[in-house]
Amino acid sequence: MKKRMLCLLVSLCLVLFQTAPAFAANSNAVSEASNGVVQVYAETVRSDGTVAMGVGTAFGVGTVGEPTNIFVTNRHVVTAENADGSLTQSQTVYLMLGANALSVTLRAVEIDGELVMSEEYLPPLYTANTSQMVACEVLYVSDEYDLAVLKTREPVEDRVALELAGKAEQASTGQQVYAVGYPAVSDETATATGWVFSGNYLEDMPIYTYTYTYNSQVSDVTVTTGAISRFTTMTGEGDVRVIQHDATVHGGNSGGPLINENGVVVGINTYSGSEASLNYAIYVDYAREVLDELEIPYNSAQTNPFLIPAIAGGVVVLAVIVVIVVLVVLRGRGKRAPEPIQAADPVPVPETPVPQPTQPVASPAVQPTAQADNGLRLQGVSGSFAGRRFPLSGTLRIGRDPQLNQLVYPPQVKGISRTHCELSVVNGQVYLKDLGSSYGTFLAGGQRLAASQAVLLKPGDSFSLASEQETFVVIQKGGV
Repeated sequence: MKKRMLCLLVSLCLVLFQTAPAFAANSNAVSEASNGVVQVYAETVRSDGTVAMGVGTAFGVGTVGEPTNIFVTNRHVVTAENADGSLTQSQTVYLMLGANALSVTLRAVEIDGELVMSEEYLPPLYTANTSQMVACEVLYVSDEYDLAVLKTREPVEDRVALELAGKAEQASTGQQVYAVGYPAVSDETATATGWVFSGNYLEDMPIYTYTYTYNSQVSDVTVTTGAISRFTTMTGEGDVRVIQHDATVHGGNSGGPLINENGVVVGINTYSGSEASLNYAIYVDYAREVLDELEIPYNSAQTNPFLIPAIAGGVVVLAVIVVIVVLVVLRGRGKRAPEPIQAADPVPVPETPVPQPTQPVASPAVQPTAQADNGLRLQGVSGSFAGRRFPLSGTLRIGRDPQLNQLVYPPQVKGISRTHCELSVVNGQVYLKDLGSSYGTFLAGGQRLAASQAVLLKPGDSFSLASEQETFVVIQKGGV
């Protein structure tokens, strides 16, 4: 009986030991990590004189929990792509700290009852309230990875440094993670005015405007949660190692941290895939390499964050076992030892097979899914693909880079980004999404699509890349 009780208590202790890491996680760590994140605003004058505006996220590095003036973000947040594919570094970069710090006004002219946008004649207008911002120096832009380092003159009040994982792969597949940042769609949805007549004309055509304001303060951080799906390599982006996860990200999250439940940065959110569950953060290892090169100090979690709590739990379990054994021995003293009983030969207990985790099969990031012919086609109306038809099934990505797209533009065609836009067929319906292109993706009425926002297209609907010179229409098999 005593042996059974002893075994039961030991078993319970071991169970507690195994579950100790779950209890050890700091429930406040994620909210505290939000204090290390800032919103970035960048203006860039491209080589052709046009102005590009970018908004993203950055996070502080240095001594954990202390105010800092060093922030890590994505390269594409503080650069803009030129028509020839080269990059121009932003000349003006700020951290946005207050509400209503930035307003964006899109403009379009009415032609035959339709609104038509043209960046050449009516570029967007940006109104920046710099009194709600802190100026930054772009300290470093990586040639190899999508990383940049920013520096402010003084540490930013209430913005602290986060801890970096020693290696991204200290995390594991299935582990819960959190994407922290400032998705632009949150502010645009809350403040958009819709299209209104401005009272002005371009020649004899009325001009309409659409204005939205970034009304979040620095503390209005968005946190989304998900799990790590796998660790993989993006071959089209310089063989960069990335964490695939399903925590929701949108335009504006770029450069923000992907953290674990202890608030430790394991990756930098950089890419979003064609499906909501396919989001990618480049390894935090690359940021550590850059900071080491710049000789910028930072705190790094070199060991598994659960190791110390686990050791402490083991010590507690051992102490409990020792106490139980002592009590049992003391109770047995003074009693005559029973005659030994000859035990029968032990019967071996069959081992229960431990299920092994199944590794997801890596599928090409931009290959369309093989499906039965649904009769949907993409017809080139004008430009490089005029008169050509392409079946629509799964995902069809369009752009300049032959490694990232199925429909590849010649390099001499101006205005087409490396990955410009993509069409996805879901349950027989076609969705169009701009992939953050420099010169935009437009619907037939001239409406420019917001980056990463899917729009439903029906047969007969058309769209253009950069200008009406590159136009496509969705049709049914046999249609015009």
